[in-house]
Amino acid sequence: MPIYAPTLPPRPDLTKGRPPALVMARFDLARVLRQKLGRFFGFVFLIILAIQLGVLYSKHLIAQAPQLNQLKDFADQVLPNAAALQASLLHPTMLSFLWFQVALMGGGLVSRDTLYRIRPLIFAHPVSHLDYLSSKALVAFGIPFCIQLPFIVLPWLLSLMIAGVDGPIWLTAPLHLIPAAALNSMVMATVALGASSMSATPKAGVGWAIGLLMAPSAVGGILSGSLNNPSWMALSPIALTQEWPILLCGVEKTMIPLWLAALATAANVALWLYIAKQRTMPSEAVI
Repeated sequence: MPIYAPTLPPRPDLTKGRPPALVMARFDLARVLRQKLGRFFGFVFLIILAIQLGVLYSKHLIAQAPQLNQLKDFADQVLPNAAALQASLLHPTMLSFLWFQVALMGGGLVSRDTLYRIRPLIFAHPVSHLDYLSSKALVAFGIPFCIQLPFIVLPWLLSLMIAGVDGPIWLTAPLHLIPAAALNSMVMATVALGASSMSATPKAGVGWAIGLLMAPSAVGGILSGSLNNPSWMALSPIALTQEWPILLCGVEKTMIPLWLAALATAANVALWLYIAKQRTMPSEAVI
């Protein structure tokens, strides 16, 4: 009786299904959304957004009431107007809270895989280094970008509803602020990825992220004060994210020139992406 060689199951078609980067990003996003800390920051962002919408609506009511002319003059002196009002939608207070959320959330994106030896298992599957890094960058970029969008879109819609195209918020405000939100998210994402990739534990990643925020800000503040030149604040990632809405909305008084902000942003993105790329190479994923 002839003996036949054992047959193997057919090779799976790796071209079907979702891209690996999206699959891994979905798991990271689900883990972030389950954290109680994210709910706390969500509550803070809702309060800030409600205050901004209330101020915007009150400003419209004051402008429409002729008996409140004196109050209108006072409001014009206190509240920002024109370009400054558009830039204030991405308020520095909100961006500061967002930075801390990104630091606490992003500190564990890569370091958690390092702590639990996950990357050797990931790279054992048909997952490339680019897929792995893209999944982490997608989560680190997407969360702050999606948080900033309501602060742009909701006041803009409210202004259109209560005053039409002549409302306090420009009709073209999203064209200025959405690119600013994207640039802010790029800086936040790359700093978080770089900090997390240099850490062996999530707690250390959070410490690295906060240190990378505080140290350049302190150095920039010292140099700006001693040399009487605020442009040195371009060293601070926090100051960069606060300046982009001001620069793209065309506010006259700016702390950092446009060319210097673009150069500093490109340097931050390139540096921390390079560090994250080198620290997540498959050769680094050893047991």
